[in-house]
Order: sequence, then C-alpha cells, then structure tokens
Amino acid sequence: MKSDQALLLATSAAMATLVPVAAYQLGWIDHLPDPPAAIFASDEITESKAAHPLGIPDSLLGLGSYGTTCVLVLMAREYPAVGKLLAAKLVTDGSVAGIKMVRQVVSFGRLCSWCTGTALCTACMLLFGRKLIASQLSGSRRS
Repeated sequence: MKSDQALLLATSAAMATLVPVAAYQLGWIDHLPDPPAAIFASDEITESKAAHPLGIPDSLLGLGSYGTTCVLVLMAREYPAVGKLLAAKLVTDGSVAGIKMVRQVVSFGRLCSWCTGTALCTACMLLFGRKLIASQLSGSRRS
C-alpha cells in the first residue's frame, strides 16, 4: 500500500471514530458505549464544556478538520506544492489530538474511548506521513 493510500485510510478511520461522538453530541443517540474499564467515560467527557468550544460540538470540528486533511491528501497527488500544506496539517492534527488526550487525563482522570480511537488513528496518520513531513521540514530549512 502506498503511503498516501495508508494516510487516506487512517484519516478516514479517524473520521469514522468521530461519527458516533457527533451523533451523541447532537442528541441522535442516548449513550456512547465504552469498553468495560473504569478508565473510560465517553459520555461525561463528550458532554463537557471543553468538548464544545464556542458552543460547537468538537466532533463536528474534528470531522471538518479531518475532511480537510483528506482533501489535502487527494490534492497532493496531483499538485506536489500542496505537500507543504499537508505536512503542516498532519503536524497540526497530531498536536491537537495529543493535547486533547492530555486534557482528558488531567481534567477528568479518565478517557473517552472514541476520542482515544481518533488519537490512535491520528498517530497512524503521522506515521504514514512521516516521510512527507520530514521532506517538507528539511526543504523549508534550506530556504
């Protein structure tokens, strides 16, 4: 599998983990099921004020963000200049996912299992995009 295909798959998987969260945050479902472990509290975390920046469910923001990443992956195939934007977007996606995971542990002492899935998919995105990120960083240092 090519790295751009793997990157597209990981980004799509991240979006798939956000769909149930969006359904819950929008009131379409009554509960987010979690694995049977006390560390998980998806309902509590996704209902919190922190999960609604500016009153907007963060799952919707995430779907828009990861959708943008998908578009950049597809555009980078045709337009190599988009690679710099894609590399920056991947680093941003990874940073946001990491910050959100740390915030959950610090603020709640627990995790949203669905958000953890999103973060793991995002880590895969960084793994599959690492060569692109490295090449864009090394190219920008020479400029």
